[in-house]
This record gives sequence, C-alpha cells and structure tokens, in this order.
Amino acid sequence: MLNIKWFKSLLFTAFTLLATAASAQAPSDITPLNPPQPVENDGKIEVLEFFSYACGHCANLDPALNIWAKRQSADVKLKRIPVDGINGFMGAAALFYTLEAMGQLDRLHTKIFEAIHVDRVILGSPAILNKWLEKNGVDPRKFEEVQKSFTVDTNIKRARKMNADYKISSVPTMVVNGRFQVSQTAGPERLFANIDRLISDVRVDRKVVAMKMAAPAKK
Repeated sequence: MLNIKWFKSLLFTAFTLLATAASAQAPSDITPLNPPQPVENDGKIEVLEFFSYACGHCANLDPALNIWAKRQSADVKLKRIPVDGINGFMGAAALFYTLEAMGQLDRLHTKIFEAIHVDRVILGSPAILNKWLEKNGVDPRKFEEVQKSFTVDTNIKRARKMNADYKISSVPTMVVNGRFQVSQTAGPERLFANIDRLISDVRVDRKVVAMKMAAPAKK
C-alpha cells in the first residue's frame, strides 16, 4: 500500500535536488523560478512561450520555435501565452484566443506576425483588424461574437493571471515545466539548447522517482 506522506516527501526531495543541481550548473540565461508554478497534470513536459504579436523579437523567434516544436517527442508540449500591452498593443490575448476558439489559430498565427512586422498592418485598430480578418477568410461579425464568449473571456483572464504569477517583464520568455525561465539573450540556438537540456533533466528526474516508487518499501 502506497504511503502518501512518503510519496509526497519523495517528490519534494526529487524536485528540490533537481532545482538545486540545475541552479548550481545553470548558465546565466536559465533562472529557477521561486516559487515554481503548477503545470497541467497530463504527464507531459510543458514548455511555455510568453509572447506578443507586437514584439519584433517574438516575430523573429516564431519560425525557429515552430521547427523546434515539430521535432519534439510526444512527452513534450509547447503552449503559447499571449501578453497584452507590448508596444501599446492591448489586443494580443483577445486575438489569439478568439482565433483559437474559431479553429483558425494554426492557420493565421504566423500570418499575424507577418501582417504587423512585414506589411505594417495596424491590427490594434478594430476597423483595420476587421478588413484583415475578412481578407484572410474570417467573418468579422463571427469573430466579434466569439470574442465576447465565456470561453475567450476565461482564457484571457487565465493568461493575465499566468503573466502575473510568472512575473513576466519581457517577451519572448520561455518557461520549462513551471520551474525554469529561459532567456534568448544569446540567440535562438542557445535558447533551444538550454530548453532541451532542461527537458532532459525533467525526464531523468521522473525516472528516478519512478525507480524509487518501484523499489520495495523498507520494513
């Protein structure tokens, strides 16, 4: 029979050892989060990207991030969290979650970056946004209807809470499994190398926990 107190103690010890080891060996562009943040209990290693469509660095990172995400194993998931207010653009979260609810996000996510940073389209203007949506096959009236939905409102509020909980002060910011923040000051190649390293650390940590759980309890 599993001893719950022993199991909780084991998990705490394993996570503490992981955080301590990673902190001691981590380069300056990896920062342990204090306190760590909860992640979804689905067994996957969660990688968050806090971003804004108005951020040029986010736009430049996006192609490389898409390539990185496609080569990940099934135990890793990338989750994007929009941040409002970057360069005066307050509509990033509403645009992101409305298109997601309409099933249009995958098709238009990169096009939004291109519209803002290549074509210089001012999507923060409702009238201009409506014209852009219509040009890209989205009914502006349906978009406005979905934007007012409970689902979109809930997602926007959750994103704002996560921005506060993770103390996001700049974008893009990457976070691995709620425990480590990774900056891209040294460029995308270093960024993804650091993320891959942290993912490997999480896998090792999980194996250690699984092995200890499988070991017979001492009498």
